[in-house]
Order: sequence, then structure tokens, then C-alpha cells
Amino acid sequence: MAQMEQTMITAPDARLALEAKHRRLQTLVGELLVTNQQLRFRVEQLEREKESAERALAHATAGAALLMP
Repeated sequence: MAQMEQTMITAPDARLALEAKHRRLQTLVGELLVTNQQLRFRVEQLEREKESAERALAHATAGAALLMP
């Protein structure tokens, strides 16, 4: 009987702890989603910059080939 009373007393505390942990996990997942989206945008930007640099290099190389005897 005493064990049941103790369980009834600690159950709300355990429930509150689980709810707090759940909220923290939700916050962390939200932060991960935001970071993931930021990284995706950054990767896209870097890919565009790389393609632009490759085009510029190809153009410069073609121009340099014309100047060589």
C-alpha cells in the first residue's frame, strides 16, 4: 500500500519530467530543421558560385589559347 502511495506521489513528477524532455526534444528538432534549411541554401549558393567560376575559367582559358602562338 505504501508503495502505491509513493507511486501516486512520484507519477506527476515523472510525467512533468517526461513532458519537459519532450518539449526539449521538439525544440532541438526545430533547431535541426532550421539549420538543415540554412545549410541547403548555402550549398546551393556555393554550387552556383562554383559553376560561375568554372564558366569564367573556361572563357579565360579559351581567350588565353588565342593569344598563344
